[in-house]
This record gives sequence, structure tokens and C-alpha cells, in this order.
Amino acid sequence: MNRNTSKLGGFALALVVLVAGLGLGLSGVAAQSDSTTLVDEPVTPTNETESIYVDVTGVDDMNGSSPVNVTVTVEGLTENETAGNGTALDQVTISVANDTTESYDYTLVDGDRDFDQLQVTATVATADDAALIASTDWGTLQRTSGGGGGGLPGGTSSTGLIVLVVLLGAAFVARQGD
Repeated sequence: MNRNTSKLGGFALALVVLVAGLGLGLSGVAAQSDSTTLVDEPVTPTNETESIYVDVTGVDDMNGSSPVNVTVTVEGLTENETAGNGTALDQVTISVANDTTESYDYTLVDGDRDFDQLQVTATVATADDAALIASTDWGTLQRTSGGGGGGLPGGTSSTGLIVLVVLLGAAFVARQGD
């Protein structure tokens, strides 16, 4: 095997692994079959946690059943409490139409950070309603500290592009060296 080909193949493999690794963070969760629960997840609040969000997307064609009501609940839990037995912090119903994404955002107040966990749930009335939900996504938004500048523009969202450019540059240099 030609040495140049094996080096180029190695860089191509590294690039594939990198791209696959970057894609792992991009996922939505579809409703569980035969369940009315779309999201049922704990969040550990910190001083940096600013808010909790839930995004719900309806399927393309709801066959006249649009919109679907989704109830989102945020519950504060202390160490000895279980989900459903804590302190209700917020409960909102959002209506999700076909082929649209509706969002819910809960901004934490200082007292919310005193809980050991915050439980986030999103439910629908029936399993048939759950089948009309294409995906759900949830998470937290974190406070970040400001810097003195001098960094690369675009912040962390440009990191994958920078790594890709570095790998392609390394592959070019390695190929030119032989």
C-alpha cells in the first residue's frame, strides 16, 4: 500500500470520527409508544442555571387532530422527595399544531436553586395524542462568564469548524511532505 494513501486514509477516518462525535449532541426525542409522557427528566440546578426549556414539534399531518395540547410541569424536589410529590413551580399547557415547533421556557428564581433537583415533565392526554408529536427536545440554559475579548469570533459553536480546518490542513501538509 502506498504510504501517502495510508496517511490520507487515516486522516479521512479521523475526520469521520470527528463529524460523528459532533453529531451526537444533536438529538430530539420522540414520544414513547403507548405512553402519554414525552419528557420526564431531572435537572440539578446550579448558580449558573438560568432557565429550563422544552421544545415540542408536531408531525407533518395530524389528520384533522391539530392542535395537540402538551402540559409542561416543573417541580422542585428536595433530597427525600420523588417526582409527583414535590413543590409545583410551574405548569403550562402549550398547543402544538402540525409541522410546527412550540417552545416553553421556565426562568429560574433564586429559591429554585435551593432544591436538590427540578423535575421537568411534558405530557399529553392520550397515547394517540403522543403519536402526533414528532419530537421533543429539552435542556437548560447556563449563565456564562464574560471574557476580556481576544478570542475567536463565534464562540464554541465554531469549534467544530476550526477542528475540521486544522485536520484538513494537517492532511494537506502530510501529503506535501512525502
